[in-house]
Order: sequence, then structure tokens, then C-alpha cells
Amino acid sequence: MLKRKAFKKICLIISCLLVVEIILLFPKEKEVGSLNHTIDTGILYLLDDNNYVSRVDYLYNAQKTEDLIREMVEALTINNAKSLKIRSGFKAVLPEKTKLLSLSIEGTCVTLNFSKELLEIDSKTEEKMLEALIYSITTIEEIDSIILKVEGNQLEYLPHSKKKLPAILDRSFKINKEYNLKSMQNITETTIYYLAKKDDYLYYIPVTKYTNSNKEKIEIIIDELKSSTTYNTNLISYLKEETELINYELLDKSLLLNFNDQILNDINTNNIIEEVTYAIDLSVSENYQVDTVFYSVDDQLLNHSFLFLG
Repeated sequence: MLKRKAFKKICLIISCLLVVEIILLFPKEKEVGSLNHTIDTGILYLLDDNNYVSRVDYLYNAQKTEDLIREMVEALTINNAKSLKIRSGFKAVLPEKTKLLSLSIEGTCVTLNFSKELLEIDSKTEEKMLEALIYSITTIEEIDSIILKVEGNQLEYLPHSKKKLPAILDRSFKINKEYNLKSMQNITETTIYYLAKKDDYLYYIPVTKYTNSNKEKIEIIIDELKSSTTYNTNLISYLKEETELINYELLDKSLLLNFNDQILNDINTNNIIEEVTYAIDLSVSENYQVDTVFYSVDDQLLNHSFLFLG
């Protein structure tokens, strides 16, 4: 029996590696939106009605990286013409009349030089403003970090809390931070993407949870997605509570997840709800340096999912 299980697992790993080879031979266009990526569709991080920085679809007109960054900043600025295109139920975060005076790109880092109006942000929103800015701009494939300046001077502290900022800001700044700590020892930070709903529109909310845990991050992700609706009615998960992550394996740039059959929407067709794979994929992309997630049920490979960036 043990030999049979080991053989099945080896076959599963080999199958995943073969798929990875095929992916490398026939690369797929990077997916940035909820479903498909074209030059005019993308993602913007905005405040929702519950004050979460949220991942929202947005239509762009820009053709070049520099123009796209400028358009993002305009859309993130309160009462800017571009921000008026924002979907109902979401709002921009940069103070009104803030201007992007200049930008420069060096490698994968962009330096943004803002007008002094940026400092007029209110105390409750100053950290969320940075989160929205960082996460929006780093959805761009060529950019993974930013340097913030105001009137030519580097922004070293948040205006109100005086929290010291790193010289280079990236997604390690985290987002929608929640702390559930019993001690300052053995702290794990895990960013998890939950579903939320505004009218008929489904969108995703990344939440960085700080906990005292010895668990691997993928275990925390699955546990949290199974239980989210029990403690926060604003966050949704379609992952059934009976779902179990039996085991997992990191294969170079891929992550193999093996579940029981409760992850399936329909046992007869071996389908997983699309929103479940999106939530897991997005969460994995924030916590692991992998390109692909493979899903299997009882060591039977179902399909693979390209990670969605942003």
C-alpha cells in the first residue's frame, strides 16, 4: 500500500515537471487582470466601502510603462478626471490636487517625485495610501519597487505617525495588516487574498496576517480561506470548510497542492470553482517565488493554473 502511494506521488511529480517543460517551451502571455490581459486592461488597488485596499479591474489607455504609471497615479488621486472612471463603491486615496512632478525608471525600480499635496493625507489613510500606490504600480511587469519623493526630497517618514519608511518600497511593506500576536517571538506574516462583493461585482482583498505560528505559509493560507466567513462577514471564501490540504511539494518554480475531494465543486467532473483557484493563486504569488500552481486530488493531477500577478 505504501509503495503504491509512493509510486502515485512520483508519477504526479513527473507529470507536473512535464507540464512545466511544456510551459517553458510555449510561454503564455502574462495575465494581469482577473481573466485576461491586454494592453488596456489591468489592476488598480483602491479603498472599498469597508476601508480595505482592494484589487479592482481598471481600464487603461497607456501604451508605455511611464504613461501607465502616470495614469495609475492620476486614477489614485481623489477627484482627478481619471479617478472618476473608478467603479462605484471604491475610492481613490491620494490627496486631491496631488501631482506627479516627475518619474524615472532604473532597472525594476521607479522613482516618483510628487508635489507637496501628497503630505496632506489624513492620519487614518496615510499607510493605506502607500499600500495602494505600491501594490498598484508593482502590478506592472517591469516594476517591482518604488522610491517616493516629495518636491525632490525622499519621503523618509509617514506624515502623521512618523513611521520610518524604507528607502525602497516594495510589497514587503505588506497590505491591510492584521495582528493576532501573543508574543514577539516566532512571528509569521502571510498575505491572503479573500473574495469580497459589491453589488454583483466580485473582487479580491489581500490581507497580511501577523501570527505566532510554526505552520508553513500554504497551510495558513488554506486554513484561513476555509474559515474566513466565520469571523469577518466582509470577506468571502468559496473554499469549503471540509477541504483538507493533504500534502504539498515545492518543485523549483512550481507548487504542487494535493487536496481531498472536498475542494471540488463537482466530484463527477473534477472541477474546482474558479474563484477558489484565483484566491489560492494570488495568495501563493504573494508568499512564494513560483510561476505555477498545480492542483491534485488524492494524488490525481487535475490541471495547472498560471499565477496572477498584481
